[in-house]
Amino acid sequence: MTQNHTKEIQTYYDECNRDYEIVWQLKETMALHYGYWDENTLTHRQALWNTNYQIAKHAQIKTKDHVLDAGCGIGGTSLFLSNNIGCRVHGISLSPHQIDQALLNKEALDKNNLTSFSFQDYTNTDFKENTFDVVIAMESAMYSEPKDAFLKESFRILKPGGRLLVADYFTRDTRNKLEVETLNKWGSTWMINEFISEKRYLANLEKIGYKNVMLDDLSSNFFPSIKLMHRSYYPGLFISKISNLFGNRTNAQVENSKSGKYQYHSFKQGVWRYKHLIAFKPPVALNISNYQDYMTDLNSITPYIDNQKLSVRFPIISKNRVSIKNALKRLMHFYLEKNIRDPNKWF
Repeated sequence: MTQNHTKEIQTYYDECNRDYEIVWQLKETMALHYGYWDENTLTHRQALWNTNYQIAKHAQIKTKDHVLDAGCGIGGTSLFLSNNIGCRVHGISLSPHQIDQALLNKEALDKNNLTSFSFQDYTNTDFKENTFDVVIAMESAMYSEPKDAFLKESFRILKPGGRLLVADYFTRDTRNKLEVETLNKWGSTWMINEFISEKRYLANLEKIGYKNVMLDDLSSNFFPSIKLMHRSYYPGLFISKISNLFGNRTNAQVENSKSGKYQYHSFKQGVWRYKHLIAFKPPVALNISNYQDYMTDLNSITPYIDNQKLSVRFPIISKNRVSIKNALKRLMHFYLEKNIRDPNKWF
């Protein structure tokens, strides 16, 4: 990737970290990704943790695996995999700030010292050939420029028979000017110069040499998170613009507030779907062509159920003191999550 694009990505994540702390509850969830909702999901926080479980399930990660978390954020998924499966995980990120946070999280949460983190570009790593059993990229592969650069590097560092798992926004060809404008506006809010074209991505995988490529469309499970981001747009943009006038928010943070609107409208236009893609480096021992046959082992992880009420999570009165901040947080999360699982509600 070019130095300019790398700097843009670093600036975005460093400046917008506060937004993820507020809406995505970053300090608890350690998540910088969409949340996976099913019939047992009660809260947005639980949905964000569920996404890690789905990564483990779709990649069929085992204790013996050595995993690369390409675009690891602050280490949430890496720590989830190591703590729950017992595998070794190395996380890399373009953001020095994220790596610093990941190392702090490792110090506090890595029970068995199975994780490691480093500041690296996933299109040009310092790992030797045939190092990893699994490479995962959760909502990070779209930053690769060109898109096949990450795929080529992953192929190099995967062991023979190893597998690549990409969880991301896969697009079809745009059909009109409105679709192009909406997608471009969304991309500019997150410093994404080009999204992943599913058709071209599949062609790249085949050209590089990957085999047994499979896709699983999980859009219906991620749709509540898409709606939740859309809900956050309205109060978020208002607060951001007022704060920006007083010098308390940067232009990047204001633009980030707009992302909820554009990602939602682009999804509603049918331009993108949320999918998990898996591909293997030959030789491939399995003769399987669909995800349902592949995901036979659901691991020994018990999905977490978040039964904690907002009143407990954000106590308004504590030690005879009134917390206005917690009152606002409780109100915000009630607004964001109310009936969010209802598939008939588009907002």
